[in-house]
Amino acid sequence: MEQATELINREEPSQSIGAEGSPAGDTLVAAGDAKYTDITRAGSFIYRNTTAVAAVTGLPSTATNTAFRNTAEDGGVSVIVDAIFALQIGNGAAAFGQWGMIYVLGQTRVASQAVDVLIPRKTNGIGSTTGQVGTVVTQSIGGTALDAVTGVAIGWMPIGSSVETVVASLPGTQMWAEVDGRIIVPPGHIIGLHVLASQTTPTFIMGMMWHEKVIKLG
Repeated sequence: MEQATELINREEPSQSIGAEGSPAGDTLVAAGDAKYTDITRAGSFIYRNTTAVAAVTGLPSTATNTAFRNTAEDGGVSVIVDAIFALQIGNGAAAFGQWGMIYVLGQTRVASQAVDVLIPRKTNGIGSTTGQVGTVVTQSIGGTALDAVTGVAIGWMPIGSSVETVVASLPGTQMWAEVDGRIIVPPGHIIGLHVLASQTTPTFIMGMMWHEKVIKLG
């Protein structure tokens, strides 16, 4: 079986790079950059909604805190989710509570979506401040943003760890879930996000970090 004997410098394709191997023929590789440098360098996106939405105390169907749709045509880029997060903005409850993030990923293509303004930022700092530039993602905030096929109670799943409050009536908790590509939104599909809580008085803004790439889905 043939084995690679030469590596090419991607920054200078005309240059080759030496490589070391084990006695078994395995290539020995050492990370040259921080873990997410390549994804960030290419320009991954991050966005959160700007309107706080109340948590739910039971699994929803079509209601969301926020929802994102991949508007690419079939065969286009997939939206590869890197992280999902939530920030607690308000809490009118006089008692302690607990809450956690949930998500639902649509299993069928959706024809359209009610769209709110989406101005995503890039994690490399080279983004746009004027509109939806460079991304296929659209977004809607709150309400029944999901279609009836995507928004079914059985489709909602937990994501990340739940938190408990230690101070009543005050905001400030936050949740962050590393996804690292374990969730992929195919062309035409929607992902919905919400917060499941012990009470409906706390309000949250939610968001997502993602990058876009053409990949073969099986």
